Amino acid sequence: MNFEIIERNLEKIESVVSCKIVLGEKDIIEEIHIVSNALRSPKQIVRDVQSVLIATYDIQVDHKIISVAEILDESLGKVNCRLVLKSISYENLGTRATIKVVLSYNKNTYENTLSGINSKRNVDRMLVESTLKTVEQACELGDTFTLEDIKSIPVSTEKAVVVVVMALLDGIEKRFCGSCLIGNDYKEAAVRATLDAVNRYVSKRVVNAG
Repeated sequence: MNFEIIERNLEKIESVVSCKIVLGEKDIIEEIHIVSNALRSPKQIVRDVQSVLIATYDIQVDHKIISVAEILDESLGKVNCRLVLKSISYENLGTRATIKVVLSYNKNTYENTLSGINSKRNVDRMLVESTLKTVEQACELGDTFTLEDIKSIPVSTEKAVVVVVMALLDGIEKRFCGSCLIGNDYKEAAVRATLDAVNRYVSKRVVNAG
């Protein structure tokens, strides 16, 4: 079981800013540490953590192992990055394929199109790279992100796409990980996992610009 994905999903709970899971022997969860922005009570957050774990991963934990630290800092408030997936198109041209990703941001629409060899691995690459280029264009980031890796993994009774993105920020390499359950559309899941990977950085940029 990939506990990094679980941490990322717990961070999507309202008012949760960051999460760290501490494992014991045989990968049993011993502690869950949560940092919140104090907009919701610790009791509510603990219940949400328990609900997500049992409903999504069939993991039952005692509320006593979940600690919530509240930090009254407006900079920790979650901000929607406002990047909305509008559409994905895939054109099969035999030995070649074309991918187009369209996002909306601040009521404007941005898109990027890539063409290349029509292999599974290369289509995966184009899905991620086209999404990243669209994000860079929408947020005026220049050349910032690149694909590090993309894989599909089993999660509970389903499968998820995991995307690792490398970013060069102030001359320092940083890696971001995003995930999305595949459902009925692998290509959409790959794009949403990519957006999930860069969402935190883009959100911080929105906060700083606000």
